[in-house]
Amino acid sequence: MMSNIVKLLRFRLSYPKIVLSIFGQAHYFLIAIFLFKHDLIDELDSPLLLDFDFYFILLLSVLFSITWFLMNISLTTVLLFLSHDKKYEDGSAIFINTMFYSIAYLTISLVLNYFMGLGFKHFVVLAYSFLALKIVWNVLKGKFKITNNKS
Repeated sequence: MMSNIVKLLRFRLSYPKIVLSIFGQAHYFLIAIFLFKHDLIDELDSPLLLDFDFYFILLLSVLFSITWFLMNISLTTVLLFLSHDKKYEDGSAIFINTMFYSIAYLTISLVLNYFMGLGFKHFVVLAYSFLALKIVWNVLKGKFKITNNKS
């Protein structure tokens, strides 16, 4: 129990990392809004910097990114807490890997959604299914380890 608490305390995040992660992922949601949410884009006026709807779209993409970040980091923290593996001791390496996988998955979701001709709702469902896949992957990985250790 105490080693799990120590692992969680080592998983510290600095504000620059948090801001970089949120804004690094916000552009994926911004691209998705521009590609798949045509009714919002049609309301934009010519000088974008003077249009309220443009700032609404930017805010919406940042809010999607914040929820993505909070859900992802919360899930990672819980999975770290449940993990008993020594290789997960370094919090910054885990954070970098988690963000790398998140960006890769958002890219794949964006490309798949575009080529399949789906709408914005489908992109959001596909993007947030990353968290479900992460849970399933860790459960299967844990099950394989338990089965492998019994042999």
